[in-house]
Parts: sequence; C-alpha cells; structure tokens
Amino acid sequence: MRIEDGGGNNGFAIVNGNQQLKTFSVSESEQARATEDGDAYNINTGLIALTGTAENGLIYFKNDEAPKNGESAFVITAIAVGVGTRSATETDLAVVKVYRNPTGGTLFDAATAVDISSNSNFGSSNSLSSTSLIYKATSSAQTITGGTEHAVFIMDDGRLYAPLTIDLERGSSIGVSIDLNTSGGANAYCAIIGYRKNGKN
Repeated sequence: MRIEDGGGNNGFAIVNGNQQLKTFSVSESEQARATEDGDAYNINTGLIALTGTAENGLIYFKNDEAPKNGESAFVITAIAVGVGTRSATETDLAVVKVYRNPTGGTLFDAATAVDISSNSNFGSSNSLSSTSLIYKATSSAQTITGGTEHAVFIMDDGRLYAPLTIDLERGSSIGVSIDLNTSGGANAYCAIIGYRKNGKN
C-alpha cells in the first residue's frame, strides 16, 4: 500500500507486507541545526605569553545570554588548548584544568575580552549577548578561583582537543587554566566551541 503526500509535494510512504512503514528520512544533529540558525560559536583567547611553573588562568565564560524562547543554555562541545614550544627546563607535561562554576580570580577582575567570538555560520550576524561574561588572561599568574574541578588533562607542546559535552545553563560558568611546568615560558591559547540552545525548559 502507498500513502500519498497530501501536501502536493508528490511524496509518498509505503506500507509493506509486514505492516512496516517505509519512508526516506534525513536526521540532523542539534549542533548542525544551531549552526544553520546562526547559534554556534568559536570563542578563542588568542595567543597569551605565559611563564613559570604556576597555574595560570586562560579563560572564564559565564553564560548570562538573554533568552529568545525561554531559558537559553550554551552547550559546549569541545575545549581546545594550544601550547607553543616551551623554553628552558621542562619539569613535566603541561597540566590543563577545567573548572565548574568558578566565582572569581584576578583573570575575572581584569575583565579583558577574548580576541575571538566568532559565529560558525559565516552568513549570520548573530552574536553572543554582551550580558554574557567572556574573559581571557593577558599575562602570567592571572588566577581563577572558586568552583570545583571538572576535568584535568596533560599535554606536550602542541594542541589538545577535548570533545567534552557541557551544558552551561544560564547563570553557570566555566574556567580553564594551565600550568606549563617549565622554568621558562610559552605562548598558549584556549578555545571553547559550542552552540546556544534556545527554549530549554
């Protein structure tokens, strides 16, 4: 049996002898849809010159995005950290930490905007609201305080790409830090990749 499309699109579905409905379907991920809608973003600190063996804050992001259709969560799909060639004596691999709901620190107090907050749909003019707080470190020894550790990674010189899925509800925050573990220094950056999820109940 064939079920005709009543919308005038010349489409149809087939019911086979086992009473199974056969159709052609296309599925789309939530992230792909958000990109099409102009709600996916790449947030990047740009290069930061760091030194020493202390823990340095890299980025702070508090989602205070004004909702369009209900509460507006920001779903983080990945965090990337890059480290250039570390100079002088390396005591260990670099240690990257992700903090859940940090509350302050000198990085937060300095309130320096990130270098990049780019919409992943190059044809969209949407941007993250100015009510969201997105700050980057500008030098060594800027701190992120409060909150709890959510993830820890180790990395050599190069790039770490961590495919995390973090649902950053409105009012929630995230921070990322790095300890270069060298007596010298290196350039580093941190990127947060994700999308805005509208109308979440």
